[in-house]
Amino acid sequence: METEVKSWFRKYAPWVIPFLLCFLIVASIFYTPQLQNSAFLVKSWFTGINLTRSSNSGGIGKQIQTSKSNISTLQVKLSDLLPDKPYIIVNTTDNRFELRNSKDTIRTGVCSTGKDVLLLGPKGKKWLFKTPKGMFSVLLKRKDAPWIKPDWAYIEEGEKPPSARSEDRIQYGSLGKYQISIGDNYMLHGTLYKRYLGLPITHGCVRLGDEDLEVIFNTLEKGSKVFIF
Repeated sequence: METEVKSWFRKYAPWVIPFLLCFLIVASIFYTPQLQNSAFLVKSWFTGINLTRSSNSGGIGKQIQTSKSNISTLQVKLSDLLPDKPYIIVNTTDNRFELRNSKDTIRTGVCSTGKDVLLLGPKGKKWLFKTPKGMFSVLLKRKDAPWIKPDWAYIEEGEKPPSARSEDRIQYGSLGKYQISIGDNYMLHGTLYKRYLGLPITHGCVRLGDEDLEVIFNTLEKGSKVFIF
């Protein structure tokens, strides 16, 4: 019996062993991730020629139509968002403004915005001199209105604030001829220090030159939008 097994092994081993080795090598190669991906790409190339051609003719056309439709929809939405009244855009980074209506730019120029400085006062009081950002509305328009000097203005100058009803607080001409209020004591107004226009130097309000301010005052209405960024 042992002799028969040895003879069988000698007879078939030269054929079986190389076959098994080849099978193991091929199996190990085809089960590596890199060659699986390559095999998938080859298969996709053979089976996807017709699909690619059809997508080039029909699929791309549908994508173009969809894109045009989306663009048209966005343009309609954008036009709906534009204010129907004149509005102003204030850029606090470049200290510039742009007065616009729904179609055109009416006027551009320099302005001054907040200097972004924190002032500490007595009894833990503090004020941050920074222009707020966002969308605001014109709440009030005034001409030749006085400025009621607040406490922080005295503290910044190293002085003790007078009583709240003191006439010393009333100052004329400090805010220019025109003032446009946008809420929370923030305004668009003129300045006595025109040489500083274009610099971040204010206590939070937007300062403008006399000619620019006059045009803005006469253009904007109550309720007009003021965009600050």
